[in-house]
Amino acid sequence: MKGMRKMNEVCVWPELAEEKLRELREEAAAKYEALKAKGLKLDLSRGKPSSDVLDLSNGLLDGLDTYRSEDGTDIRNYGLLDGLPECKRLFSELLGIPAELMIVGGNSSLTHMYNTYTFLYLFGAAEGSAPWCKEERVKIICPCPGYDRHFSVSEDFGAEMVTVPLLEDGPDMDAVEALAASDPSVKGIWIIPLYSNPTGSVISEEKAARLAGMKTAADDFRGTTGCSTGCPSAKGFFPSYWGYRRS
Repeated sequence: MKGMRKMNEVCVWPELAEEKLRELREEAAAKYEALKAKGLKLDLSRGKPSSDVLDLSNGLLDGLDTYRSEDGTDIRNYGLLDGLPECKRLFSELLGIPAELMIVGGNSSLTHMYNTYTFLYLFGAAEGSAPWCKEERVKIICPCPGYDRHFSVSEDFGAEMVTVPLLEDGPDMDAVEALAASDPSVKGIWIIPLYSNPTGSVISEEKAARLAGMKTAADDFRGTTGCSTGCPSAKGFFPSYWGYRRS
């Protein structure tokens, strides 16, 4: 267990004398009190836009002359569980994915992923497959470095996380394919194909095709493309949170 870096050296806590630990604690406490004394009111939420940025879209809220989508649905009410046709068509053009294979939901991708994982955990991936909660072990492939929120979802449901290297052009597919093909308890993979968090890497067409067509020991293997980013076009692979399937 490593502690504070001081004078270009790493302090290893168990090896420090009690007096030195007390000194470091007092030093950290003094810095903390000095920071508190500044009276700063900071919002350190990640990815949260400022009020000025939100104001840019105000015109969209009062600029509509109708509240019906192109298919006649009143968008103020319930319905259209797979998203507005207009939105699906827009993102189809941007992401290169057929609109009929797309689900457009709210603005929190993690909500979609958590809900879908919950469904897999409680009910299973398809008719005839066991709910993941009934499995003796569930393993999820986690390209690293990766998004900590993805890993926390796996942790919440008691899944074992198996790491593989994340390279500039996507995950190490040799490692991914070997894991998925050899172990039926490997049920899925977390992956952000475009601008991966935190490295910004983009999966290559070649790796996207390998991911979509790879053999898996688990019939109910699933994956998420995460963060609404889509994926370079590859047959059978599309962003539907824990829902892409091999063709």
